[in-house]
Amino acid sequence: MSIDLNGIIAWLTENWIWPAAIIGAIVLFFIIVSLLPDAKIRTSAEFPTTGDEARDLAIGAIQITTAMGAWNDPTAKHLTESKTLRRNLSSMWGLDSRSEWAETLAELPERRREPLRDGLLELRARLAAQTGKRPSKREWVQAAKAEGATGRQVTTVIDNIVGIEAGLRKKALGTQVLPDSATIASADAYALGQVAALATWGVALGFATREEIRPILADVSSRAKAQFGSWEEFGRSYLLGRALRNVENGLPLEKAVEANQDGITAYGQALDVKRDGGPWSSLAW
Repeated sequence: MSIDLNGIIAWLTENWIWPAAIIGAIVLFFIIVSLLPDAKIRTSAEFPTTGDEARDLAIGAIQITTAMGAWNDPTAKHLTESKTLRRNLSSMWGLDSRSEWAETLAELPERRREPLRDGLLELRARLAAQTGKRPSKREWVQAAKAEGATGRQVTTVIDNIVGIEAGLRKKALGTQVLPDSATIASADAYALGQVAALATWGVALGFATREEIRPILADVSSRAKAQFGSWEEFGRSYLLGRALRNVENGLPLEKAVEANQDGITAYGQALDVKRDGGPWSSLAW
């Protein structure tokens, strides 16, 4: 069987608009994908994306990028360039001096603890370890009652956690945030991610230098790795803690789940292996 190349060329010459349109559509598709706001995580070309400092900064990736910063920027340059953002940040966190910034960094993990909530999460984690699966809401409530934790507040906390996790059973850039096989054991990652971000914000506010926050970043990174087994596990804990914080501050559960969407997107960006790769996909846990 022979191929009539001359005939093909003649046809293409006469009907060039169709191949051109197809090629143009393909090119346009990839351009649009590359420009989508959730296509890739915000990264600064001025700072490394590999090495110890980058790995430590990646602990704060969700917190930093949802606050409009580049995940690998230890100086929070976007704040340095905006007086309004710096003023709003100082007001929101009560940061008017280096001492207040340092005090917040030291106390933040404990501030984010909530005994009943944390105890219930630890209980569920034990049940999951025993049975090999995440317990149902009913099983969780029954186990809590068996250990003496009763009352409306217990069921309210469990309802809130289960409701938030329902919002995490979705895919972000192809990555399922909370598969059925996973159990979120704590909400502690939220505070650790905030500490990493707050360290960089201190540089932008003039309270510290890049070199001075290196031990802070290294410490929070070490603490995260001692408690969690992977970037995925850490990220799920962060997202749960973030939404729970909003609920505890009075935001209705439905609104808290909705407000967590940008964090879910950042989670997918951090783990994305395409589009130059997210830090959580390339940096070893």
